Amino acid sequence: MWFQPPENLHMTCLEITFSRTREEIAQLVGQISPHAAEITDYTYTHRARLIKPMLGFDASAFALSFLPAAGEGLSQGRVRADDEYTYHHLRRDVYALANRTGVEIGSRYTVPSSHLTIGRFITPQDTSQDAEKGVEAKTPDPEKMKKVVEKIDEVNAWLQREYWPRDAVPPIQAGGEWIIGEEKGLDFHQGTLWYGRGERVRLGKGFLRHYT
Repeated sequence: MWFQPPENLHMTCLEITFSRTREEIAQLVGQISPHAAEITDYTYTHRARLIKPMLGFDASAFALSFLPAAGEGLSQGRVRADDEYTYHHLRRDVYALANRTGVEIGSRYTVPSSHLTIGRFITPQDTSQDAEKGVEAKTPDPEKMKKVVEKIDEVNAWLQREYWPRDAVPPIQAGGEWIIGEEKGLDFHQGTLWYGRGERVRLGKGFLRHYT
């Protein structure tokens, strides 16, 4: 298993394109840049809230996913109507803003998911049978996979117990919700963006909340 460095953790709001040459990317960045402030600062005034973190996985990776809030666990002066603007609306609006610049958007990611990839299965070693057992290393080991799934279930039970909305004060523990744009706005990156890398073009304006 490979774990994402904490400083590279990210959620993709919009991918403009992929597998282009450096020169092609530079041209697209130049076309978008005059509008970058409007796009990256958008979350300063359009504050979508995500809650209920949950760990999930597939054959290639595991990620921390969130659900759009719908009035649960309100605090800090936020009202139910504020949750009517969701992360899905944010993705729609950012797409429209980028499309308005005239660039052709060719994203690989079209599923409206709100997740951070935190690790990947890059070799079969951690979930396969041992070589000394006389089988190929790529042969899945049911016991190892069972342990992985059990650990994910254990983490999810802890997340639900500690960080999901509850009948208490505060209704959601610090860290259990994410208002997009808190601390910093959208991060406009270019270059080799795999696993959260690349070069920053502009970081949007963020806002701060005062917790009590």
